[in-house]
Amino acid sequence: MTRTLLLVLAALAMARPTLASFDSELDTPALRGIDQALAASVAKALPIPAASAGITFRFDPATSAFEREIDIVGQVFVERARPIGRGHLNLSVVYQHIDTDLIDGKDLSSLSDVRPMYLPRQKDDPFVIPHFKLSLVTNAVIPSLSYGVTDDLEVNLTVPVLYSSLDASGVLRRLSGVSPVQRGITTDTALGVGDVFLRSKYRLVRGWLGEVAAGLVFRLPSGDEGNFQGTGLFEVDPRLYASTPAVTLAPHVRVQAHVNAGLDLTPQDGSRGEGRWAVGFDCMFDSYGTLSLALLGREPFSRLLPPGAGDIPRVGGPPAPVFGIDPGHPSYYDLSIGGRVNLWRDTVFGILDVVVPVNPDGGVRASVVPVIGLEAVF
Repeated sequence: MTRTLLLVLAALAMARPTLASFDSELDTPALRGIDQALAASVAKALPIPAASAGITFRFDPATSAFEREIDIVGQVFVERARPIGRGHLNLSVVYQHIDTDLIDGKDLSSLSDVRPMYLPRQKDDPFVIPHFKLSLVTNAVIPSLSYGVTDDLEVNLTVPVLYSSLDASGVLRRLSGVSPVQRGITTDTALGVGDVFLRSKYRLVRGWLGEVAAGLVFRLPSGDEGNFQGTGLFEVDPRLYASTPAVTLAPHVRVQAHVNAGLDLTPQDGSRGEGRWAVGFDCMFDSYGTLSLALLGREPFSRLLPPGAGDIPRVGGPPAPVFGIDPGHPSYYDLSIGGRVNLWRDTVFGILDVVVPVNPDGGVRASVVPVIGLEAVF
């Protein structure tokens, strides 16, 4: 793979050895704010599909057997309260294409900073960055396995496999000395397992008003934090799931709502935790398929970066962040639109979804995340 000095490295005349990760590629004085923002955000923001299967089974006392529910639930990222059913197994695999292209509302492919800046120890060597382009793309294949332990309890294992690519290029212009204009480019790829998820769900309430379940999620830090494929932190996440009864609107058409709420807790660093919530609606067409709509929310406990973390000294003024990027304390709201369709004998289902940010002007975001997948229930 190609290894050349990134523009800031060349401009600062800091010779460095061959680098081993995305994080080290960007860990330079001028790009440190972007590097830290990506490291803290990319793996955390990876959309992990819900553990809930597309269909469930209910026990029929008359036949002493489990019977398949009529409806197909279409939610891809919102959990429903009803477990899959005792002894039943759900296998799914989805593919996601995540192009991280926004930071603090700015397009990563067209950044510039023409206000003169310098390194703390090189005040006599100011420079500007008239052009900088960064591309970070993650292709995620996410297999998931759910099993119904009892009528009310199910467990799940999810193991994302990630292929990531980083490309950066730009132009730096020195305002004094020789070699006033310098260009740089770097490219790198990484393949690995992301953070592994162990999930469980236990139904607490089942009645005419709907169902309520409690969930517990463990996030194991198995992903490579340096390549933005893992958070590097162990998480324990208590969750609460609620679903309304399905309401018939017309022959063969029913609707149902789901609500999720929970906390992502990081014992090693409490500031890295966040609250999560989701509200979803399904329009179900019997056993043929379902259209779904959901609003997904994430509320971090603290700022993405400490104040001043991305600042660099400026000529004739106070320090300021490079490219004007200051992510602050963002909230993340996304719209999920998609559903499931019955492909083969009420056993194999297709998954199609797209995730679009509602507030793309904060934090580190991907403008659109397409999702496709297959699911089989036994």
